[in-house]
Amino acid sequence: MDKLKNKTIIVVGASGGIGSALSRVFYGEGANVVLSARTEDKLVALAKTLGDDRTLVVPADATNIDSIRSVFKIAVNKFKHIDAVIITAGTWDRLSHENTCEEAVEKLDKHYKAILTPTFVVSFVAQEFFKNQGFGLIANISSHAAIRPELPGNLSYGPAKAAARHFMLALRSELKGTGIRVTDIQPAIVNTPDNSSMLNTDEKRKQAVQPETIAQWIVENFDNKDISAEKLFDSNVVL
Repeated sequence: MDKLKNKTIIVVGASGGIGSALSRVFYGEGANVVLSARTEDKLVALAKTLGDDRTLVVPADATNIDSIRSVFKIAVNKFKHIDAVIITAGTWDRLSHENTCEEAVEKLDKHYKAILTPTFVVSFVAQEFFKNQGFGLIANISSHAAIRPELPGNLSYGPAKAAARHFMLALRSELKGTGIRVTDIQPAIVNTPDNSSMLNTDEKRKQAVQPETIAQWIVENFDNKDISAEKLFDSNVVL
């Protein structure tokens, strides 16, 4: 407990399964947690379960620069500083060679807008802010699909995650020596309500990556100056 006391973390995508779980762990470790996503009512409901003393709800569009800059401004006004930004943007939709070309282009566009664009926008705004502050952590929750082209049904999701991963690694390289740390976290299928149709047995849910495991890794490496560029969380789930 209290490993993150006096730390302030912005969680982008906090209304979703992974983002919500990470927010709970960070709050439990004593952090100030800024909850951001498009859907305000889900953020408000989450904040009520945590507590009003160290939470702040700031609805935002992660693809819009001004919207994300506003999140930082509002967060700083309340908590005076920001220590980390966690990006959990994205959605999964199956695409294989069996789809039509029209379906493929549509899903590719959908995944790049839902995955790459938010990662790009939030990270760029974050590094602008952290440069002035002199420190900060940017962590992107990616996917093992970014590094495993053999996974079936990922012809658009995988490339979008791979592009986001490449961006994070390139940004990390450019920010070397600035005090800004960047990491790309790549879990296999995570045990969240969004994946309930695939994780349809207790055994599969147990074998999946637990969002709390991801959160604890971030907590343990929160102040690690040599935090790894990439972190893979594997599972034994057979779908």
